[in-house]
Amino acid sequence: MEATLYYELNTENRDFAKRMLRFLRNNFWLYIPDLILLVLLVLPPYQMEKTLMIISGLVVLGFRDLVVIRRSTYYLSQFKVEEQMVSFSILRYNQPYLTRKNHISNVELVREYRPYRLLIKENNAVIHQQYALGYWNKAKLEELYRKFNDLKQDVSMESMFKRSL
Repeated sequence: MEATLYYELNTENRDFAKRMLRFLRNNFWLYIPDLILLVLLVLPPYQMEKTLMIISGLVVLGFRDLVVIRRSTYYLSQFKVEEQMVSFSILRYNQPYLTRKNHISNVELVREYRPYRLLIKENNAVIHQQYALGYWNKAKLEELYRKFNDLKQDVSMESMFKRSL
């Protein structure tokens, strides 16, 4: 039985800046408080306390952006299962960072919630955490998880029956 699975980022999702702008566009509602605080900052002069409160609000909201950037710095570029071998590559910003190839029995995908992410483990060591951002939304990560585990079960069943023959 030839088992294959193939996911690869398209060229528009490989660019880090475009990924971040696409996240901003798709989650515009997150940035409404930023816009309101910027408008309040530009309006007529306030007392020093009010100005400091507005600036501190912008700084707090800026931490959200740092978290998003940190979670999308390393991005799963390719995931392929072919002839019981799993290969995957990870981008760091725009450049290839890591490429691994291992037998399917040594690779494991683990779902975690809050925030939703997919862990790629190799020999019980976490190699990569892919958060549900951009191309890898929750539905796509769930699909990859489900298909990979179905494929892994099929391969395990096939190898069990081969041994018994």
